[in-house]
Amino acid sequence: MYTIEKVIKSYGLIPAKIEKVTNRVYKVSDGRNTYALKLSKLTENTVSAWEQTYHHASAFHLTNILPVYLTDQSNFYVIMDDSYYYYLTPWIPEGQPSDEEATTNAYEAIGNIHAKTKESISVEMETVLERFDTYRKECSDLQHKLLNYVQLFEQNRFMSPFELQVCTHYHVLVNVLNELDHRVGRFMNELENEEKWNYCLCHGDLKSSHFLHDRHTYLINWEEATYDNAVSDLSILLQRQARNYEQSPAQLAKLFPAYNRMNSLTASEQQLLTIYLLDPSHYISLIDNYTVKSDQQTMIKQTQMLQSAFRQLELGLKWAEFAEYDDDMAESTNESES
Repeated sequence: MYTIEKVIKSYGLIPAKIEKVTNRVYKVSDGRNTYALKLSKLTENTVSAWEQTYHHASAFHLTNILPVYLTDQSNFYVIMDDSYYYYLTPWIPEGQPSDEEATTNAYEAIGNIHAKTKESISVEMETVLERFDTYRKECSDLQHKLLNYVQLFEQNRFMSPFELQVCTHYHVLVNVLNELDHRVGRFMNELENEEKWNYCLCHGDLKSSHFLHDRHTYLINWEEATYDNAVSDLSILLQRQARNYEQSPAQLAKLFPAYNRMNSLTASEQQLLTIYLLDPSHYISLIDNYTVKSDQQTMIKQTQMLQSAFRQLELGLKWAEFAEYDDDMAESTNESES
């Protein structure tokens, strides 16, 4: 604990109690206040972008970003042994919101951050369109690849649980690939009518455990922060929520308007988010690894991982269904107004 005590004293604090919570987080009390000390994964190359996050938080009044304390030398962090970066934040006692409340609060928090930091920049859409045209062709080839896997597994007299699951999922994967092709086409059509692309402050590693819910919702662990389109953040969060089955696909889609109320996505962004959720590359990679026996996981673990990846694709289909409903409602509204 000598190193931890030394770090804490850099903030002008005398620790009365230090509790190791995880390998990287310490709960510290000085008898008056309680703090969280984090041994980060920051490096010399990433610390500048991380610091910039807190400058943005101050400039844009981003109250959902949990603040960090400054050291006695007015630094955002303490570096030990030339490579270990520590930073100090308030300790936030976790509330007990329902799953629905926690998800809604998380959507609102990240939506608020995205909205307040958003800016539109002119980009060369032709390059983007070329990339997605290539992606569309690659996805088309996957249907044939997947069918070959199914035919290969069906030749076995006794299929393993993993192989049986792939064969069971096949008809859904066909729907996923067809819907994905449709969405990529619509996304490319939307882009042809746009000259600018939105960028905003993105967390870069969104997961439910990075949201702290007290009387206010805070977002922690900004060590991979970057400026990108909001969809990059949302796709990471939603994929993880689906794979971990934190909420059903229908429930996640149903609660998403909480995000749109804070930061409404454009038509092309809506299509792009659906594309990310329908992307089967992770699912296919698990089958690839299984067939070449490069994965040392147990059969049970491999089967669980495949089912987890499948849940993301189920979310993608549900998302497409909700997006289609929203599009129909928008068209109906426009027709009635005209």
